[in-house]
Amino acid sequence: MVKIKQTKSFTRNFKKLEKKHFPVSLIRNCVIAIISGDKKTLVKIKDHNLKGGWNGYREFHPARYGNYGASYDGWIVIYKYDHGELILTLVSTEDHDILKG
Repeated sequence: MVKIKQTKSFTRNFKKLEKKHFPVSLIRNCVIAIISGDKKTLVKIKDHNLKGGWNGYREFHPARYGNYGASYDGWIVIYKYDHGELILTLVSTEDHDILKG
């Protein structure tokens, strides 16, 4: 069984995006794809490793799951998946600017 841990920053950003009418329900489907190893979906949502200060983390584009196009393409979810403890930690959800900080 996989435990899903949401950081405070993720919860805060999730609520903000919900108020802005982002399709946040897509995150659930993406997380299911990550846990199950659904390679077709992982390619579709552009799931990939991050580098530099974010080494050890991954990101995906939830809007690509729902074919929302360019209007939400900069929206990302950053996470860390620790297979040893089977804990998926959702770190943040914003646009790519968070990676510059």
